[in-house]
Amino acid sequence: MNAESSARADLALDILVVGGGISGLALAYTLSTAGHRVRVLEKSNLSAPSGGIRLPPNFSKILKRWIGEEELMKVATRCVGTPFMHLNTGSSIGYLPWRAAVMAETGGDFLVIHDLLRLLHRLATDAGAIVEFNTPVSSIHPGTESSPNPSVTLVDGRVLSANVLVGADGNSSQVRPVVLGYEEETKPGGLTVYTGVIDSTEDMLQDSDLRQWASGDNWPIWMGSHRSLCAHPIRAKKGYFFHIWSHTQDGLPQGGDETWNDLVPTESTGISNLSPELQRMVRMAGPTLIRTQHLLHADRAEADWVDSTGRIVLIGDAAHPSCPGGSHTGSMGVEDAVVLGALLARLRRPGQLPTFLSAYQELRQARAEFTHAADLANARLMALAPGPVQQARDESMARHQDEGDEWDEGATRDQFNEIAEIFVYDAYDAAEEWWVNWGRFSEVERERDFRAPIMGSGTGQFDMARLVK
Repeated sequence: MNAESSARADLALDILVVGGGISGLALAYTLSTAGHRVRVLEKSNLSAPSGGIRLPPNFSKILKRWIGEEELMKVATRCVGTPFMHLNTGSSIGYLPWRAAVMAETGGDFLVIHDLLRLLHRLATDAGAIVEFNTPVSSIHPGTESSPNPSVTLVDGRVLSANVLVGADGNSSQVRPVVLGYEEETKPGGLTVYTGVIDSTEDMLQDSDLRQWASGDNWPIWMGSHRSLCAHPIRAKKGYFFHIWSHTQDGLPQGGDETWNDLVPTESTGISNLSPELQRMVRMAGPTLIRTQHLLHADRAEADWVDSTGRIVLIGDAAHPSCPGGSHTGSMGVEDAVVLGALLARLRRPGQLPTFLSAYQELRQARAEFTHAADLANARLMALAPGPVQQARDESMARHQDEGDEWDEGATRDQFNEIAEIFVYDAYDAAEEWWVNWGRFSEVERERDFRAPIMGSGTGQFDMARLVK
């Protein structure tokens, strides 16, 4: 693997990362390559159930930069287009090609990967990070004026401290209430996602209706009333995965957690209203599916990601909500890791830390909210109830398929134009732009004595436009 070349911090910190998921392991890699000493604490392990992860161009170009295109394509599968079909009948509605010329302009590809955590774990540990699996945390302790280092107490009784603590522990974060100072209120968001993985495509290849999906390079989406299903080959087409989006109005009971560890019986997920071939495909995933619920977090848009001491910071789903199974669920956490790692690679003095952490939130918060809204809007577009809006969507897709042109009107065009704009974002460029325009400019006036403790507010104000796209 080719290590990402980047600046190395003049001041190396001890950093604890609570959570060894996508964002936590990606951050461990970026911080370790920047010269910091990183320890990751993960309550589970790499054997936890998981589905495929979409790598839109803004994500895949990061991984390409980290390991090279040749290595990436050994573990990822390219998507060349998206066929749209009726969920109940399987009949065709339209087709959206992810054109090579358009993808080239974004600097990446649209890929799907399954073993992303193993890849990120290997990157992080090769770079020097220590990753402890099966290591649950029981409590988080902010620093004080006399002892500024934050610490954690583990379930096994150990107490670990560091210069900085990062909460990368997902939607049900233990770190987040410490940063907020209170327990966050949540309520059901009206969407439950069921994920299945077919370990071997052998049975699909023997099925005349399913063979095209197992052997092809497309990411098909079946659209129904308040429900949709998307799928894609994984592991060099040796496996297959799917998500079923179930909205409140489809009659199924909503429930479960925001985690990806909640297993439910396959037959309880209402698959009887799927087309016969889809029912066969879903059952090939086995007797259980992974269930996760989308919850609404009342204070996410306004809340700080950095605590009052300037030493504890949130990343990934612990900082901002994501849409279960969305196209950008993984990419936002990795973009967070790139930006935070690139900023802390510039660290020369303790007094810079609150500024860098605050800049990280300024650079990332609006974009995370924007992509989350785009994912939810796309999920709703794929699950319209019968009526004029659904009819207009289907007619637009059919016209595009017949004429071979871009979708030319309505919500469908707007939705995918919006998603395409998300693709061009480069997290490294965002961090570099901030440093050139703000970090270097303000470095002298913000400079503090090198020996001063790292204290102060983690919510410094910046009069700057938030970078959304």
